[in-house]
Amino acid sequence: MSHSRESAADRLVEGLANDNGSDLIRFIVKRVRTREDARDLAQEVYVRLLRMERKELIRHPRAYLYRVAANVLYEFELKRKADFLGFARLSDEQRGDGDGGYDSSETEDLALHSRLEAVLAELSPKCRAVLILHRRDGMTYDEIGAQIGISASMVKKYLKQGLRHCRERLAELR
Repeated sequence: MSHSRESAADRLVEGLANDNGSDLIRFIVKRVRTREDARDLAQEVYVRLLRMERKELIRHPRAYLYRVAANVLYEFELKRKADFLGFARLSDEQRGDGDGGYDSSETEDLALHSRLEAVLAELSPKCRAVLILHRRDGMTYDEIGAQIGISASMVKKYLKQGLRHCRERLAELR
């Protein structure tokens, strides 16, 4: 019996891939450097959906697909930054460049970005998603609401709450 439930759940993921595959790739490719990375990350999204237990609880499959994609992108970006920071901490000789390679303004930018990432991580997933989709991706309240399954007025409330939290926390960290 669980086999038939698994097949129905797997068909849900297959349907999402068929119906949204090219849109998902476009969504991801806007945020990463290469189309190859975008394809790899899209595959990771589908793998996570397939591994998920109780897929039948997903109320808004397309919105959930993009939420998983946003999480995968976030993790990819964190890993990329961690890899970069590890490289940046190497000595000039270990890095193979004799001129230092990084100036203090880049280090300050990375430190500010790290603080901002930490502050964003304190927000609820929906609040964080709204803030990122609006500020980084330039989406409208209606577009965000449709994507994550909430009303435009809730988008506005989450945005106001998220911005206030970020301003307060970043002021505390200065």
